[in-house]
Amino acid sequence: MFAQIVSTKKPDGKTYKYLHIVESYREGRTVKKRRVASLGNISQYSEREIEQIIRTLESLLQHRTTGSLEDFEAQQVLHFGVPYVVQFLWNQLGLTEAIRDALRAREVTFDVARYVQAMVIHRLVDPSSKLRLFHTLDDLYLPDWGGEPWQLQHFYRALDYLVDIKPQLERVLYARLTDLLNFRLSLVLYDLTSTHLHGHACPLGGHGYSRTHRPDLEQVELGLLVTPEGIPITHEVFAGNVSDKQTVPDILKRLKEDFAVEQCVFVGDRGMVTEKNMALMAEAGFPYIVGFHKRGRIVSDALLEQFADVNAYHELKDNLRYLEVPAASVDDVEKAEGVRYILCYNPEKARQDAAFRESALEEAETGLKALAESLAKPKRGRKPTDKGVMLKVADLLTRKGVEAFFQVDYKDGILTYRRDEDAITKEALRDGKFLIRTNTDLPAADVVQSYKTLMGIERAFHQIKNFLDVGPIYHWNEQRVRGHIFVCVLAYLFEQEMQVLYRRQWAHDKAVAESLACVEEQAKVLAELESRWYTGEAIVRELRRWKAVRATFLDKEFVSVTKATDQAKAILTSLGIPTPNKTLSVTKVPSMTPDE
Repeated sequence: MFAQIVSTKKPDGKTYKYLHIVESYREGRTVKKRRVASLGNISQYSEREIEQIIRTLESLLQHRTTGSLEDFEAQQVLHFGVPYVVQFLWNQLGLTEAIRDALRAREVTFDVARYVQAMVIHRLVDPSSKLRLFHTLDDLYLPDWGGEPWQLQHFYRALDYLVDIKPQLERVLYARLTDLLNFRLSLVLYDLTSTHLHGHACPLGGHGYSRTHRPDLEQVELGLLVTPEGIPITHEVFAGNVSDKQTVPDILKRLKEDFAVEQCVFVGDRGMVTEKNMALMAEAGFPYIVGFHKRGRIVSDALLEQFADVNAYHELKDNLRYLEVPAASVDDVEKAEGVRYILCYNPEKARQDAAFRESALEEAETGLKALAESLAKPKRGRKPTDKGVMLKVADLLTRKGVEAFFQVDYKDGILTYRRDEDAITKEALRDGKFLIRTNTDLPAADVVQSYKTLMGIERAFHQIKNFLDVGPIYHWNEQRVRGHIFVCVLAYLFEQEMQVLYRRQWAHDKAVAESLACVEEQAKVLAELESRWYTGEAIVRELRRWKAVRATFLDKEFVSVTKATDQAKAILTSLGIPTPNKTLSVTKVPSMTPDE
């Protein structure tokens, strides 16, 4: 049966078109046609009326084959970009197999890898609690791991298993990232940060130097060891009251024993510097590069005065100058044979230091002036004591950090003050300066550049604490605290891997652009490249915008990917990840019986 249009020319000369429903049938060996129905002159119908006729006829069918926009129904919008990229990189690293292999001897009743992957993805998409993840799982594009229903308790149990296999998993990741990213570890960077806890039940919790500016809360310390490109190698969670220098031996031991790293330079900050730690590094065969604060013991006034002429310093890229100074000029009681000292100066940081100090001085003067005027006014009652007034002065100057730059006197009810210009001049010699100590044979410029990469690990801490929202931590069980931090470090690893792969391709594209003969074309391409010099955070933010839609159409349910932005396409290309199909899955919607 089919539709047939029959044209008829009338005596008035006009041609009319009639729509007939025609059926074919066989009579003997002859195929014939007969008209089943006539729908009349279709020339008199509008397109809308014809569509209505089609829909009316189609409604008589048990299974419809065509539809309209009215039949399309969007069910849910899914986060797609981040899950898609993380799943690709996850599979590339073989993490599912690595987790399953590490747990093979254990009697595990659920797929730990499935839950860990979901937590890592969620940490990049919407860093929040495990409970929130459980309630919003349907908003993530996650692979089908066999249709097992998710259970909230398994997210918490997965943290326990993850901590148990941490050493094996980190070794596997290190080996596979070494191959994938093609790097040989010759420089490692180590630093420490803290994140606070809620409650007092966690055995690791303690009060120490709070980098989150919450000394009222207990905290834990996180030590992170990364490559110069920021890829985390390993991490350790320490008690909240441990000092920086106490954490170094454990990290050195892991670097030597777990990762079989025989030769590399250890880069750390001044908190790592002790005679014992220097000896440990020498025993492990690790040369070191460590930095000292400008107010540290060995950064003496004599040293700064002797090398105050910054014009004698050598220029280095990124607005930095350096000068290797004789060891005899440094007041270091821990001097050892072969130790070198390099004084560094950053003009931009020097301007910032000077501006900050001047602002603090002015604010302090305003406060001192207000206090002096208040004391000069006649008042009833007890007169302020000399001690009481000077305590107020000390509190004011200490809060501004300028107690060394004022000379203050209070006598006979009159408060006088003036700046100590000699002290300010001496302090100005420290602006923008820091000192590096090393026992390597590297050129001074390479030493400075290596220490400068320590800023990368500081960015890692910023990412983990802020962008990935590692704290505050609400777990009270020590194993869960360690597991939560491990998930955050894994999330940062994927973010950083995206950045490394992306920037390597970016650097290649830049080299190609710089080789272009046409100056105008070169400038255009380089400008476009500069506009998309992305950090890992920027990459994740762009991927968060990429969605998928779960919808139904007639008797089919499908997941369709929205159109990717040009930025998202460039990211996929740089990461070597294929563009997904527009339609990810199609399934038949189960038909409902009348009783249902």
